[in-house]
Parts: sequence; C-alpha cells; structure tokens
Amino acid sequence: MPRLPADFEETLARYARGPSLVREAVSGAGPAELSRPGSGGWSVRDVLVHLADAELVRAARLRFILADESPPLLPAFDEERWKRRLSYLWRSPEAALALYDALVFSNLEVLRQCDAAALERAGIIGGEPVSAAELVRRGAAHGEEHAAQVRALRG
Repeated sequence: MPRLPADFEETLARYARGPSLVREAVSGAGPAELSRPGSGGWSVRDVLVHLADAELVRAARLRFILADESPPLLPAFDEERWKRRLSYLWRSPEAALALYDALVFSNLEVLRQCDAAALERAGIIGGEPVSAAELVRRGAAHGEEHAAQVRALRG
C-alpha cells in the first residue's frame, strides 16, 4: 500500500480541517446574515459557493494529474465573473458547504492512496507545472483564508 510522506501529513490534516473551519465560522448565521455583502461586495453565501466551485476545479485537476501524464489543466478562473454568471446570489449556502465538504472528503480518499512520487506528479496550468502536493497546499490555505473571511464578514 502506498505511503504518504510524513512531512505531508500536516498539510493533509490542514486541508481536511477546511470544511470544519468554515462550518464553525458560519455556525448560527441566519439567511439575512448569509446574504449581506461585506465591504468587498462578497457575502458569506458568495464565499461558500466560491469554496464549492473552487474545490470542484481542484478535484478535477487532482484527478487529471494523478491519472495522466503532465496534463493541461483547467485554467484559473475569474472569481467575480463566476460569482455573477453562476448566480451565487441565488445558490444555496447549505448545498455549497455540503459540496465543499464532500469534495474535500473525496479528494482525501484519493490522496491517501498516494505515495511521494504521485504527489509530485504535475499538470500544467497557464504554462506552468503544478504538482498534486501544491494543489493540496493551496487547498489547505484556501479553506483557512475563507474561514477567516467568513468570521470577518460576520463581525
């Protein structure tokens, strides 16, 4: 059975905590609080939907990296455009949080079967190689940053 490198375990644990951190940050928020935009124009609802969408992209990228040879990956996306065109205002915050949680869980199932060589496999985003390990590091930071953003939006 493949074994994850010991120095990657903490990164994986941080990544796994993302949905719990976000869930704690949003706990007790009512519908009006979820939809009230902050100074940057983003509401808690927008952040939750963004987390789900970003994790959906990360899940696809991870699978392409682990299954193919140096695949071209989904490009970076314009968060503001996705927010507008994908109607974040009308999306369910509960469904978004559930999807974010499910995608992280599913990614963890795949990642726990990896060894060091698999984690260093890379795909190409915008002409630059990005490893599976780097995607997980970014995912860990992403959850932490947005949990802090939700807490700040709630004041």
